[in-house]
Amino acid sequence: MSSKEWSNLYYKCLIICVTLWVWGMVMVLSSSTPSGIQNTGNAFYYFEKQSIFFFLGLGLFMFFKNFPYQKLKKFAKPFVILSFFLLVGVIVLGHIVKGARRDIGFGPLEFQPSELAKVAFIIYLADFFSRKYGKKMVLKDFTAPLIVLVFMMLLLIKEPDFGSTVLIFLYAVGLLFLAGMNLKIIFGFIGSFIPIAVVLVAMAPYRMKRIIGFLHPNQHPYGIGYQIIQSLISLGSGGIFGVGIGNGKQKLAFLPESYKDYVFAIIGEETGLIGTIGVIALFTVLVLICLYVSRKTKDPFGKYLASGIGLYFGCQVLLNIGVVIDILPSKGTTLPFFSYGGSSLVMSMATLGILFSIIKGLRTEEEIPIISSPL
Repeated sequence: MSSKEWSNLYYKCLIICVTLWVWGMVMVLSSSTPSGIQNTGNAFYYFEKQSIFFFLGLGLFMFFKNFPYQKLKKFAKPFVILSFFLLVGVIVLGHIVKGARRDIGFGPLEFQPSELAKVAFIIYLADFFSRKYGKKMVLKDFTAPLIVLVFMMLLLIKEPDFGSTVLIFLYAVGLLFLAGMNLKIIFGFIGSFIPIAVVLVAMAPYRMKRIIGFLHPNQHPYGIGYQIIQSLISLGSGGIFGVGIGNGKQKLAFLPESYKDYVFAIIGEETGLIGTIGVIALFTVLVLICLYVSRKTKDPFGKYLASGIGLYFGCQVLLNIGVVIDILPSKGTTLPFFSYGGSSLVMSMATLGILFSIIKGLRTEEEIPIISSPL
């Protein structure tokens, strides 16, 4: 990679990140204003809280951007252990919201341990597979990560947080594939978890209702199908160019908590088809950059870590948008940078900092001269 190629990669990724951050904060402001007035009397309440987390996330981005990513290897297991303690802590001490314990309060701020667990699991898997790099792997070699996966999934289900449970599982499958595991073993691994998922859905009435609402929303327009119907109305009413940022009607009373999991519907209403394609394009390029960095990096840990970061963003975006456009049942997954939620924002920005550290590592590997950066 030449100095020019590295510079183009670095600044292309930087432009995408800044665009996602700015656009995301604008959409949080636009989508949360009605709820802020209704719930607190302050139109900027949710935006102000998100801004606090944004600057916390920016600080972590700067830290990890300048932190040699190779040193994360020695923190792989401690991060997972910390995640376990926090996940247990939130089950015991967490705040109950709509029947689930997902947040631990720190004064006026709250943190979701599941967001840390997702990043910690990716770092742990990257460390594990880097130690097996170049070796032919069989399923028994995956015993330790499988134990971590199952334990983490059980804790997430206990909260319950089915969306994060699905994401953790997808990260494991994705990195198994990228690590070169035999496809028969991978499909067998997936198949072994399908009956478990079916049982979990059958045991929880609210999950069954979500499946029914997904399959037959029009049969329950004022019940379990209400939110997805309003989401589709919001997307369709935006047309090609949208009604303008801030001018959406669905967020006023029709689409509940539209600033959270269904913010993509508000993006469609206010910025139209052009806006939704733009969001998808930004995340697509970001994921492709992760895979490109993974291919270019010589360090095995960096390879798997960059791929894992691509999976982190790609899977979450696919699940969120899939729910909003009604091709997947609802499971409570945020859209990175756009959905209101401080924990998601902070961890997403920290993860981008790690990606930039890997990109900076490419410069060191190729002995590219240092290029000054605004960050």
